[in-house]
Amino acid sequence: MGTNVTTEFAYDNGKTRHSLKLWLLERAQAWINAWLEAEMTKHLQRARYEALGDRSNYRNGHRPRRLNLCGLGQVQLKVPRDRQGTYKSLLLPARKGQDAEFEAFIAECFLAGLSTRDISRITARHFGQRYDSKQVSRLVARASEEMDAWRERSLEGRRFKFLFVDGVNFKVRIGDRICRLSFCVVLGVSEEQECYEVLSVTMGDRESADLWSDIFNDLIRRGLDTAGVELGIMDGLPKLEEVFKTHFGRARTQRCQVHAKRNALRRVRKADREAFGAGISAVFYAESEAEARRNFYAFKDRWHSQFPGAVKVIERDLDSLLTFYQFDSAYWATIRTTNPIERLNKEFKRRTRAMEVTGGEQATYRIMVYVAMTMEHRWSRFQLKSWAGALTNRSSVYTHNAA
Repeated sequence: MGTNVTTEFAYDNGKTRHSLKLWLLERAQAWINAWLEAEMTKHLQRARYEALGDRSNYRNGHRPRRLNLCGLGQVQLKVPRDRQGTYKSLLLPARKGQDAEFEAFIAECFLAGLSTRDISRITARHFGQRYDSKQVSRLVARASEEMDAWRERSLEGRRFKFLFVDGVNFKVRIGDRICRLSFCVVLGVSEEQECYEVLSVTMGDRESADLWSDIFNDLIRRGLDTAGVELGIMDGLPKLEEVFKTHFGRARTQRCQVHAKRNALRRVRKADREAFGAGISAVFYAESEAEARRNFYAFKDRWHSQFPGAVKVIERDLDSLLTFYQFDSAYWATIRTTNPIERLNKEFKRRTRAMEVTGGEQATYRIMVYVAMTMEHRWSRFQLKSWAGALTNRSSVYTHNAA
């Protein structure tokens, strides 16, 4: 005779609904309670109602306990007690109202963008327990060991040929004050998988040469092979290029073309910005370095008399802006700008936008690391050359339109 695996629940209108989940929840509750009784029997080395003999410890009733199981809901347990208070279950999480998977679920909901108010409402509705902001914060803190280990992971035996370097600002609550702080990020491209990986996330002044020196030293301490780094892609932060070359002597530097173009256009009147920008694009998207330099001299002849300051922005860093031509053309569209790290920074800001202010340094680190790990998972499905090929096609269309 088959077993009916559904439980009927009656409603006011007389209709019934069959719920497999609630049937599983009932069975889980019965199974766990039976397991606890078996644990107590093993602990006392005698079954219920068996004579004490020469043993003085014995059962002493039960205590109720609620436990939230991830994916099922809340179970009502009867935890047996012994007279001497020596019994501890090996099955139940110590002093917690939820299993480890449920804790991880709540923590990830918060890190992924749900507010504590949303989490409280959802858990109350679907799991029968409401969590306030302090409880959520504690769960997030307990689930952060993996993220802390990720920030300090070893880079031994790995080679990263490209390093993207940039920073992003957040409003962070430090004590009773709200400050705007920078978080510096290093994004690497591994030689083996040719995928983006976030190597460092560090709070500090993004314009401080000493901070960047500390960041690069920390990467080296963790095992980064300095000889394997071929190129550093960065914007025009003061002394950053100099500090980078000090730590990675064999590497060259590529100044971000988007930042350079943006800085130059700020010095051009609005009526001429479109034509001026098209001239810059003719330099940056030329078929070869020689053509790019010829296009620059033509661009300089055209605009220098009207906007010498704007032209100087490009001329001053021209060599660094054209470094990408020295690498395989499959990488050009990717390494000419800091767009990959800007994409990561955009995700950081999108995640924190609803929060207005992040709750301290550690809370901000947790959110950034979660976003970084999520982005790495997405990036792992594509090699850099596949991204570069798609971007090259877009660049070709852009250049054609600009012409």
